[in-house]
Order: sequence, then structure tokens, then C-alpha cells
Amino acid sequence: MRASLTRRDLLGSGVMLALAAPVSLPAVLQGNLPGPLQALLPQDARGALDLVAELLKLEQEAKLRRLPASKLSFGEGSIPADPARLYELAMPRLVALVDRAEKVSPAFADKAGSLLARLHRTQYEAPDGWFSDQLQQTAPGIDEFRFYRPPRVATPLLPGEGDDELVLKGKIDLPQPSLPEAEQLLPPVSRSIRFDELASEYAAWFAAATLRPEQQKSADWHVAMMRQSKERYQAVGKVVGVPWPFIAAIHGLEASFNFRAHLHNGDHPLSQRTRQVPPGRPKVWLPPSDWAASALDALRLLGFAGQSDWSLPRMLHRLEAYNGFGYRKGGRSSPYLWSFRTCSPAANSLPTGALTPRPSRSNAARQ
Repeated sequence: MRASLTRRDLLGSGVMLALAAPVSLPAVLQGNLPGPLQALLPQDARGALDLVAELLKLEQEAKLRRLPASKLSFGEGSIPADPARLYELAMPRLVALVDRAEKVSPAFADKAGSLLARLHRTQYEAPDGWFSDQLQQTAPGIDEFRFYRPPRVATPLLPGEGDDELVLKGKIDLPQPSLPEAEQLLPPVSRSIRFDELASEYAAWFAAATLRPEQQKSADWHVAMMRQSKERYQAVGKVVGVPWPFIAAIHGLEASFNFRAHLHNGDHPLSQRTRQVPPGRPKVWLPPSDWAASALDALRLLGFAGQSDWSLPRMLHRLEAYNGFGYRKGGRSSPYLWSFRTCSPAANSLPTGALTPRPSRSNAARQ
């Protein structure tokens, strides 16, 4: 081993394999690494290593318990403890563990859901929808939640500012890459935020969007997750008049598909009110304190309940407004909608309503 290792060396090499090779597997799984080795690991890498170790232990426990298989299984065996890819690789495996245990072992499902919530917090940033005045206009009677913050604005990198730590934590958005020729033929990104001025842009971009081949497996998993949970989303949607694909998209983006956590922000456990923004939700929270009841509170709080227009352009506009128009105001497309896509005249490969998934907030600007 060299006398000194840079952060890029550690994050790019898969630290669990590159650094833990001389250490016994039990020591890795228990987090008992030698002090000098721990000191070499950046904080992000140590956290990733700990989370990977807990995930592998849960998967081993699920095997010993002989939990039923899940159609959502995604990968197996070792996983690189790389903070830049950890969410993308670990989230589906934790969702599958919850799915395997939810009906036969609720306590184990809660353990997996708790770890999934921890993973979610490494990527989560509360949408602007929780902070805007629109919250008051669409959901009267909740004055205690009049949050405000400036709109999220995408800040380009300045010369020499390429620190991985800032990018991983989502504090810097990478500049928009040059558009491929096919994409240049599409309507440019408007700086307006009015739906009537954006509807045709949403329709054109969605019609031309295709997934990048290297992201097909991940996108297929997201669609499978949405379809498998369709009945749960539909049951909630029928109460408030919200289409199930929209609820599924919110669930994936804002709670990492965690049915053991609140839809508002992914907070775990459901037996307690939310702690992150918006805190203290649902305001009245008595048993059964289940996911569906919490989801209804979130959808009502944001003013989605009772809306009449759920066309595809309107859903895309609501999603972008929920996350914030900072990218658009900077003349750039929002990764909240268009991550993992290229644009060409080919038809979209996803079914209508299954919006292009984004596996990670911190990684989104790179796609």
C-alpha cells in the first residue's frame, strides 16, 4: 500500500475490496477494522462500509430465516462500498428485503426499513414544495407549517472547484453538458414556470426520451417495483383522486420506496411522526399508524388531493414544481425528471405514467 492515498483513490477503487483484503470477513461485517485502516477511510467511505456490512448481515439473516423470495431481488453477493454508487446498488436490495419480510416477519421488515431510511437520508433533500407559499394556498388550516426558503438554484462549478466531497453531498451541481444533436431539435428549456407555457415542452421531451442502455437494468427494477405495488398506490389514490403512477414516482423519489417509512420524507418508523421537514406529520397520529394513512396526509398537505387535471404534462409540471424550478431558471433540464435519459425521435421505452427514475440525488447531476 502506498504511503498516502487520495480521496479519489479510495472512492474509485471499491474500498471494501481494495482496502479490506488483509482483514478477515467477520471483521469487515462487524465493522471491526484496524485503527490505521479506519483512519485512511474518508468519512463517506466509512459510512458506506458500515451500511454495506449491515446490508450483507440482513441478507444473511433473511437466508437463515428462509424468507420467501421476492420478484424485486436485485443483485446478490458482495457490493462495493463506493459512496458514489451505494444508493443505486443498495436501495433495491433493501426494498426487496422489506418485501420478503413484510407479511411473514414484520419485525425483520422494520429492521430492513430502518436501514433503508438511513440510506435514504444520505441522498434526501427536502423538496421546495415543503417550503413554498403554495403549501398555504393549497392546504389551508396548516399555518404551523409555513416554511420558507429561497428556491433551489443550480450553481455551476467555478474553475478549480471539482472536489468530490461537495459533489457527493449534493452541494454543487455540475454544469449542463452539451446537448446531443437530436436533443437540440427539441424545444429549448424554457425559463418560465407557468404550466400553460410549458405543457408542449413536457410532451415533446417525454416523447423523445429514451433510457441510456447502461441504466436499463435499474430502470426495469423501478418499473417492476411500481407495478408490484400498484394496488397499494391505487388504494391511496382513490381516496384523494391522485393517479397511482404519480404516487409511485413520489414514493421512489422522496422515500426510496420504503413502505416502513413516511411518504413525506422517508422518516422511519411509522409509529412516530416525521422529524425532518415537514416535521410532526401526520398531526393526528394514532394506531393503525400505517403507510397508507401517512401517504394520504402527505398528498393532502401538498395540495395534490382533489386536482382534476392529471395529464402527463401536468404530472411532470407538478413533479418539477415539487422539487423546485432552480434548474429551469438556470436554463437547464431538471434531473428530477430527466436523469438517465437521452433524447431521440424514438418512442419512450417506459409505459405511460412510469416516469423516468432517478436512483440518487447526489449522483443525478452526473447523468
